[in-house]
Amino acid sequence: MARRRRGQFPEPKQENGQWKIRYWIDQVQDDGFRRRVRRTKCLGLVGQLTETQARKEASRFLQPINDVEEGIEYSGKTMEQLIAKWRDAVKPAMKLSTQLSYEWAFKRIKSAFGNSSIGAIGKADIQTFLTGASRQLSSESVRDLRARLRGLLTAAEEWGWIRVGSNPARGRLRLPPREFVRPRVILAPAEFHKLLLALQQPYSTIVTVAVLGGLRRGELSALRWHANPDAGRLRVDEASYNGKLGSPKTPKSKREVSIGPIAQAAIDEWRKQAKFTGSNDFMFAIRTNSPIDLHTAAARHLKPAARRAGVPVASWHDLRHTYTTWGRLAGIKPETMRDQLGHSSVLMTLDVYSHAQDRRGEAVMIERFACQGALS
Repeated sequence: MARRRRGQFPEPKQENGQWKIRYWIDQVQDDGFRRRVRRTKCLGLVGQLTETQARKEASRFLQPINDVEEGIEYSGKTMEQLIAKWRDAVKPAMKLSTQLSYEWAFKRIKSAFGNSSIGAIGKADIQTFLTGASRQLSSESVRDLRARLRGLLTAAEEWGWIRVGSNPARGRLRLPPREFVRPRVILAPAEFHKLLLALQQPYSTIVTVAVLGGLRRGELSALRWHANPDAGRLRVDEASYNGKLGSPKTPKSKREVSIGPIAQAAIDEWRKQAKFTGSNDFMFAIRTNSPIDLHTAAARHLKPAARRAGVPVASWHDLRHTYTTWGRLAGIKPETMRDQLGHSSVLMTLDVYSHAQDRRGEAVMIERFACQGALS
């Protein structure tokens, strides 16, 4: 068995425009014995790191190897093993939408680090990975990728697979600048009516419920007929994500919402045409009595109808913002809108979802909606 050395402190050397160090690791063999193996580690580009920064990166990288704590130096866990453990221990406790977000990230993480020892992954490796991803992904997707990688390695810290405080995905990293985000489309009442006339069923009813009820896309697609037990009221307790049913986004999202007589009349009219009308059937079901896919419906139905009607092209989320803006202009209490939307904070409702500045001309028309009960 190889004798354990006290510590390694190699000086970074410049090779081919990169700072590199050579070090030893103890590798467990198939027979159970450990053998010392020589490795080379790239710390970063010479143009990006000074010699002092390269020394600090080398020290940070070698710290788990030099550390004498039992279970750290010889753990040898790979990224694939970490992902497999995460799926068993953490994934079942997460919401379906969060699980899908992690699985999306895992495809790229495994491709880059699958067989790598997690203790050997340094900040320069993470930076190189994210820089490469930025060539294919949007800036927000790169940030989400970094967040999932950071969460994964945080679990490794908690389990003792890497030294606490050595998570290379934490701290400062160079990320692509945030891209311009298109402004929210807030429909005026007249534009809303034009859009409904250009839509076929069930999409005209879905848009009506979205604007006058403030439901999320996943909540709309998962509605069942028994969720409308009384006129003007919907019970939200399910949501659909990528065709899979689960609970709504947050605990506060399980709620009852008021939709008023206009939306209720649209639902009643659609029920006369719907193929599946049983209590447990989906309100907006496809031919297999499964939840409708509103993600593809936006491109296939919502956008073409908006263009035909000559109104701004709105996303499903824009319709939720429209509800909040109309409600604010109609004088609905912020606390009422917070509960209607399933938010945990009034600040979220007013600061993020409301766009009511300088729209006095529309306020009169929206007040008429409120008087009819559409936003009450």
